[in-house]
Amino acid sequence: MTTTRTTNSTVYTEEVQERCVSRDTLPVKIGALFLCLLVFATASRGVAQFPTVRFIDANGKTVAEVQAQYQNEQVYLPVDAVKQVIDPETTHQYNHPRQRLTLKTKDRQIRLQIGKPTVSIDPGAETVTLATPPVIIAQQPMLPIDFFTQLLPILNDVEVIYNSSLNRLQIRPKDALSSVETSGPQDLVIIVDPGHGGPDDRGCAGSTGILEKDIVLALAKQLQWTSEQHGLQLHLTRETDTKKTHFQRIQVAKQNRGQLFLSLHCNTSFSPYQKGIRIYVNNPKGQLRFPSTTKPALTGQRLKILAQADYLKQSKDFAYALQTELNFLTETPIQIIDLPLIPLSDAYMPAVVLELGYLSNVEDLEKLSNSEYIVNIGQAITRALQRYISSINQNASPTVSEQ
Repeated sequence: MTTTRTTNSTVYTEEVQERCVSRDTLPVKIGALFLCLLVFATASRGVAQFPTVRFIDANGKTVAEVQAQYQNEQVYLPVDAVKQVIDPETTHQYNHPRQRLTLKTKDRQIRLQIGKPTVSIDPGAETVTLATPPVIIAQQPMLPIDFFTQLLPILNDVEVIYNSSLNRLQIRPKDALSSVETSGPQDLVIIVDPGHGGPDDRGCAGSTGILEKDIVLALAKQLQWTSEQHGLQLHLTRETDTKKTHFQRIQVAKQNRGQLFLSLHCNTSFSPYQKGIRIYVNNPKGQLRFPSTTKPALTGQRLKILAQADYLKQSKDFAYALQTELNFLTETPIQIIDLPLIPLSDAYMPAVVLELGYLSNVEDLEKLSNSEYIVNIGQAITRALQRYISSINQNASPTVSEQ
């Protein structure tokens, strides 16, 4: 019995010792786990520090996607990006002691000094001052994004637009943003309709108190100013915070002999996750149908809708132009939705409703509260108008046989 007790005691003692060892090693295991998580998080942050800059053409097609690096909140690209974006025959030399970088591209020689913003271009002894100088990262010379936004127009005779929030750079033909020829076949009169207005019709409201009626009016005025700089004829259905009936808005279009109608609105939803720009085209055969009413009212309304629907193709053409230009500002593709829209039924011209975003969504609300974003939207719509008018002018140009 003593042996048994001793054996039991020994067993009991060993079990206690094992438990004590487990308690002692627990903090060590937790510490090791924490260290692993810390290493993983650091590695993840390291990956996040290497975003990409996407170069796209005027139609949104990707030309190149280049890995970039951040330093002091600035975006830098490797020198080899010049080959991908500007000229595949580009060569470069880097003088490490003097920190001088020389690029040979497009029969030109471009000289840069690390840490200095001045760029020299030969032949011609042209100089360009960058907003951000080139730097050394991981012992490699890196070019700031400004190098591409400022030198691409010089070297490739193009226009460049940079979206810093999405790291997206668009390369467009040189004349894409030039003024529209007022003597062309289509000197289009554009009507912009800022929705809602007045004390009794505020439209949607954001959680910060910002109102739809104020956002769309601010955009309409910005659009009017931007468009006029490019020779476009643009009239607003309201220029102040006043109430306008549907009939009054259509009258503005008729009095000014409008040829294109753009109605501006914001959206809202019970779901805070609904977000993004939407483009709506008036189509009696769209996704929804009107509920049946009394026969006379339905007949009269249907006649109006079908009359406006005669412009359905032109409306869709303008919607596609808007979609192409506005996609540059968004992370997700913009939808074009066909609906039978009563508000556009009396606009006997191509007409589109543009919903700028959801005031019930935090991200959209933040964007639409930002004056810089409103300016960018206005510029994108202006480019869409130019794209649409250019397509009309091309279709209206006489052929050789007609001449």
